[in-house]
Amino acid sequence: MNKTLRWATMLGMASVFSFPAVEAVAQANQITSNTNITCQKNTSVPAVIVNFADQANARDLTIISFPSQYFSSQEALKNCENAAKTLQKLYTDGRANYLTNDTLNAQPVICAVERRGIGCNHYSAQVLFSLNPKVNASQALYEMLGSDFKQPNPPDSRTVSRIYSDIKLSKKKKLIPFLPF
Repeated sequence: MNKTLRWATMLGMASVFSFPAVEAVAQANQITSNTNITCQKNTSVPAVIVNFADQANARDLTIISFPSQYFSSQEALKNCENAAKTLQKLYTDGRANYLTNDTLNAQPVICAVERRGIGCNHYSAQVLFSLNPKVNASQALYEMLGSDFKQPNPPDSRTVSRIYSDIKLSKKKKLIPFLPF
C-alpha cells in the first residue's frame, strides 16, 4: 500500500472512531450555549437562576439563593452576581458539575467542582463565595440550593463534613427533553 493511501485510510478510521466524541461535545455545547445563568436581584432573596433560552416550555430554575440568615443584603447581591458570572463561564466551558462546601484558611466556602471527591482547594475548583466561620457549611449549602438541585434529605450535620450537589444541566431530562441520551 502506498504512503498516501495508508495515510488516507488512517484519517478515515480516525474520523469514524472520533465521531461519538465529537457528537457528545456538540450535545454538551448545545446544552450550554442555550443556557443563561443570571443573578435575580428583584426579589427579597437574591438567587442564581438558570434559564434555557430556546425551549418552548422553558422555565427558570433556582440553582442557589442567598438568604439573610447567611448574608447581609450587600453581601448577598455581590455573592449572587459573582456566583452567576462564574457558573455561566463554567457551564460554557463544560466544567460545572457539582457544588460543594469546604474550609479554606479556616473559612467555610462554597465552590464548583468537576467531580465528587475533590475539594475547593483543588486546582480545577472555583470558589464561589465564603460563609461566616460559625456556620455549618454543609447545612448552609443544603438550605441555599434550589429544589431541583437539592438532595431529598438534608445532610446529617454530625457526620457529614462535605456534600456534593449535582448541578449538571444535561442530567435534568425533564428540562431538556429534545436531546437524545
